[in-house]
Amino acid sequence: MRKWIIVGVVLLLLCVAGVVAVLNVNSYIARNKDYLISQAEQALGRKVSVDDVEVSLWNGIGFRLTNFAMSDDPAFSSAEFVRAKDLQVNLKFLPLLRRDVRVKKLILHNPAISIIRNAKGDFNFSTIAKTEKEDGAKKQKKEAAPKEKEAPSTFFVSLVDISAGDVSYRDQKDGTNLQLRQINLEVEDLDFDRPFTVNLAAALFASKQNLKIKTAVGPLSRGADFRDVPLDGEINVDPLDLSQLEAAVPKVRSALPKNLDLAGVFRIENLKLKGTLKNLALKGQIVGNDGSIRLGNSFQKQPGIPLTISADAQHAGDRIVLRQAEIKLHNLELASKGEVRLGDRTLLNLSIDSKPVSLDGWEKIIPAIAGYQLSGKMQVRGTIRGEVGKGATPQIQGNASLENASAKPPQFSKPIENLNTKINFTGQRADIKEMTLKLGNSNIRLAATIERFSPLTVTYKISTPELSPGEFQAALSEERKKDVIHNLSSEGQVGIQNGNVTAQGKIASSNGSLYAIDYKDLQATLSMADKVAHIRNFNVNALNGAVQAEGEYAFKGPVPNFSLASKVRGVDLKELYSTFGSKAENDSQRDIRGRLNADMKVTGSGKTWEEMKPALRGQGQAEVLDGALLNFNLADSVLSGATGMPGLTNMIKPAIRKKYPETFEAKDTQFKELKADFDLANGRMNVKNLRITGADFNVDGNGWVDFERNVNFRSSLMLSPQLSADIGGSAREIKYLFNDQKQLEIPFSVTGKLPKVKPKPDASYLAKSLQRGFLQKGTEELQQRFLGKKESASPKEESAPSDRKERKKSSTEDLIRKGLKDCLGR
Repeated sequence: MRKWIIVGVVLLLLCVAGVVAVLNVNSYIARNKDYLISQAEQALGRKVSVDDVEVSLWNGIGFRLTNFAMSDDPAFSSAEFVRAKDLQVNLKFLPLLRRDVRVKKLILHNPAISIIRNAKGDFNFSTIAKTEKEDGAKKQKKEAAPKEKEAPSTFFVSLVDISAGDVSYRDQKDGTNLQLRQINLEVEDLDFDRPFTVNLAAALFASKQNLKIKTAVGPLSRGADFRDVPLDGEINVDPLDLSQLEAAVPKVRSALPKNLDLAGVFRIENLKLKGTLKNLALKGQIVGNDGSIRLGNSFQKQPGIPLTISADAQHAGDRIVLRQAEIKLHNLELASKGEVRLGDRTLLNLSIDSKPVSLDGWEKIIPAIAGYQLSGKMQVRGTIRGEVGKGATPQIQGNASLENASAKPPQFSKPIENLNTKINFTGQRADIKEMTLKLGNSNIRLAATIERFSPLTVTYKISTPELSPGEFQAALSEERKKDVIHNLSSEGQVGIQNGNVTAQGKIASSNGSLYAIDYKDLQATLSMADKVAHIRNFNVNALNGAVQAEGEYAFKGPVPNFSLASKVRGVDLKELYSTFGSKAENDSQRDIRGRLNADMKVTGSGKTWEEMKPALRGQGQAEVLDGALLNFNLADSVLSGATGMPGLTNMIKPAIRKKYPETFEAKDTQFKELKADFDLANGRMNVKNLRITGADFNVDGNGWVDFERNVNFRSSLMLSPQLSADIGGSAREIKYLFNDQKQLEIPFSVTGKLPKVKPKPDASYLAKSLQRGFLQKGTEELQQRFLGKKESASPKEESAPSDRKERKKSSTEDLIRKGLKDCLGR
């Protein structure tokens, strides 16, 4: 019972004390309202306005100033520096019992605070309560202070709170325009001469509070740069939209490398900081699973890809020292420490060490390998030192290994498998002593050296017992997929600078098949620069002959251009025709055989054969030795066509055909030599100085043949003197078709589409030649009759008359008529 009496007495005394304190506060406010506001204005150096001042018992004894407002420094703004729904001033209880008013806590409810930094770097709050104003305020306070003992001499502020406030920060120097909403701020033990605690919760680019800071601040010195204020605390931000942060604080963007872009939502978790903003120790982690990071065109982390960065670091100016850092990106765990210097060019001095990591899914992060279907494991260890960005490449020491890796480039029909290698990095150099991989049925060995990373320069050696182009060129036709290259070896150098590729090297293969052509001893020197590929010293044995070539292929523009100079010796025309000839219906047998020698220069443009054909230009010479026109007897066809003409019906006697079977009875036209000059233009080959030499004939002519195998030739068939004489002896009219060398010469033409063409003798020429011959014959007979000349122009071909009387009765007119009749078949 006694215990409860004591408790009741204590409570009663406290109530009495509270009533006394409230009465003291009421009495003080009633007597000093205007004085208090005046003192606040003089102390702050700013105009202060309130609607009312009343006693408040919320969270302690004190008073409340409703609709509190403080003006801004006119040098910064004509608006208000702070406006609040009310300013709650809580007083210390015990001093009030002695009528001594001391401030325990200031609480701003729903304030709106505007912080401005001008172009000179000064803040608008820096002019609050300047020393000279404080001195003046103290002097005025002394003169105007009431003589009552209970009047306070000073305010000791130990706590400032903000509840549900908004703060805007505008920096006219760097363009920052930042808004903090729903601020709850608690400042404990505020004293400029020693550290005090700040608890802050706010909404930053969010609809609810996502920023939480608890830190010790200070001590503060008057006029000091806020970046020199000591800090010791912890920050949590969840979430943080970096896209909005960069827009609101442009300095964030300028502090990053120019080709680095950050966007999306990140989280800052348990970030401990100690020091000043100019020299700050940081320890914590950033989670960026929902954020994006882009480094030029080489790196692209999209939202949804796991990312955690843990670091224990020191940031001072443009220098970041990593005491320990760990990056978890996708399935990679990478540890690092060292130093990074930021600026126009980022300077790195880092060590890195990764655990073995699967290559699956990295095409989403590194665009260059997108579509390659990577798999396998990779591990990296080493150091990176030097500049990065703007074409600069740092020095790298260490190694990277690939184990059982595989990839399928988009253009490949089969994947690269079982890729195993170790790359050793030494400065600006990297060596691959031996890389093994499998491509389809091909086992490939590669050794390479990166001489420089910027510009990238790689020397290489590659070899494989067998390689099928169909395994790395999915677009090949079914026929081309049978191509195979045996004992392939190549060595050379490849460089890449600003997206331009340069290359030079040699390639060799013992044998194989390309474009359905079997070959042996292929050798070539290749180079490429400025999007022009050059072929030098190309030599190959193919089609039972040898081919040499040089050329170039330019792919700068939308339509590639090319040029080729080739030398062909002893190529089998039948095989050549079988390879490149038409597969048209009823074309089962080819047109020609023999061995081709040719020199040719060709230029053109286009991506496909159909585009190339009309653009081809060139010239050259060609000869075919020991050849034949198959399924086509040229001499017999020409002569047979001539025998069908009036006056030449019995030109070729059966006895002559039997005497010269190779010329008249053979299925094919055998020739010792075929020569011609040619040029390419307008989708066809123009043939000049064509000469075909057979056993008993020659053919000379000119004409053209196009790529659809249409032909148009004008030629002359000249039989040997012996064959001409035999034919002339069996048909006397033939003598009128002899040339000056006493050879039978018959002009003819060949037109149409191969192989369905036949020579057609020039009927007009033959008719005129025969007409002239018969007129000459009539004239000779007149000369014999009237002039007594007994010998004719061609006694060998003239038969003696059997009846002299009948010959005498013949007149010159009859002779002429007879000649014309024989000539015209009438």
